[in-house]
Amino acid sequence: KVIVATGGKSYKTLGATDIGLSIAKKFGIEVKEFEPALVGMTVQKEQFWMKELTGLSCYVHIQVGDKLLHEEMLFAHKGISGPCVLSASLYWRKGDISINFLPNKNIKHLIKNSKKLLSSAIPLPKRLSKAILTALDVEDVACNKISKEMLEKLECIHNYSFAPAGNFGFTKAEVSRGGVVCDELETSSLESKKVKGLYFIGEVVDVTGELGGYNFQWAFSSAVVCANALNRL
Repeated sequence: KVIVATGGKSYKTLGATDIGLSIAKKFGIEVKEFEPALVGMTVQKEQFWMKELTGLSCYVHIQVGDKLLHEEMLFAHKGISGPCVLSASLYWRKGDISINFLPNKNIKHLIKNSKKLLSSAIPLPKRLSKAILTALDVEDVACNKISKEMLEKLECIHNYSFAPAGNFGFTKAEVSRGGVVCDELETSSLESKKVKGLYFIGEVVDVTGELGGYNFQWAFSSAVVCANALNRL
């Protein structure tokens, strides 16, 4: 009996490789090539303003397709990171994502009847609020002097959409997305349907969870399922 528990390609410094997929392919078992997941995202030139906010974080909602993530986002020198972005990277392939910088507020209500400058009325770190205004092409004026056109632009603070350039790669990824396709394995034992006595468990299998211990849980649980199946033989 051979159990392949070689993990993914993340953390190369620990010796991580894609040897598990090489083994599977040699036996004609279908795989999905590994991709970095739970990883920060790089940004296009239009979003380079984010890199100037390195070290600053805020609570956001990020929409990726039908998936809505809500947690802290961290601005990094390569782009954006933090728990919310890492989980979003699990679902993003290409195309736009949307960030709501004020998920629990309404920008219209915040500025209504206010004489404060917009950057002061927006309940975010001052550096961030000023940077967002510049990115939205909205002048930092008193709230009671804002025009209808400016307000329309300002509402994009709830729906700032852009296409990430890519991600930080395997060296920064928490896990690898992809692996041995689940349909190739018996659910009761994780034994290959094509090769008797060959088992695949953990991250080498195409199962990836969000942050929060789910990937550890899958590794442990798949090991228990496999071990129990071997004990029954």
